[in-house]
Amino acid sequence: MTDKLCSLHSLSLWLLLKYLRSINKKTQKEFAEFLGIPQPSMSAYENGKNNPTIDVLIDIADKCSVSLDWLAGRSDYTFSLSSMRDFVLFMYELALKKEIGFKIIVEDKFPNDIETDEYKWNTKLVFYGNDKDHPFNADVCNILKELSDNLFDLESYSITKEQFDSMKNKSVEYYSLPLTQKEFEELSRDEILKKRIEYLKENNLL
Repeated sequence: MTDKLCSLHSLSLWLLLKYLRSINKKTQKEFAEFLGIPQPSMSAYENGKNNPTIDVLIDIADKCSVSLDWLAGRSDYTFSLSSMRDFVLFMYELALKKEIGFKIIVEDKFPNDIETDEYKWNTKLVFYGNDKDHPFNADVCNILKELSDNLFDLESYSITKEQFDSMKNKSVEYYSLPLTQKEFEELSRDEILKKRIEYLKENNLL
């Protein structure tokens, strides 16, 4: 999907909106409701008869998890990481992907509650490459290993920034399989309580 998104950045806004609707598998009415836009306005946008305001474009970018620069044709990539807000959105989005799973390890307990050079507050994201429940974890491990090597080479002056970017672009082109969202069923309070008890028992926490 990344390849398609990159190749679309030079197209008109109305085509990009139609493309976003198609990858979200929604009718025009459903897409308008999803975005909180009247369907006649959505129709006008998609037909190139009217353009969304900047506030509407920001809302579309947020709800469709694409960058505003991509919508405006200023970037090849849908994703933008230019603020801590973007980082928060990225982490929460990643946590809800079906094909990728990770464990968050927080180390904030120190002897006598004192942080030293040996004991420093830190967090780790651990991806298990052989995790059968998350088939893309092996790819994640390979990507991070490659990034670690390339970043070391860049910072140790073994390669140029241009070479670093070239390696990044090759990875972007290679890893193009789409990710899907985890699905959470609607449960009553009693069902939630039942599942909570089952979870605690299965994990020897009860």
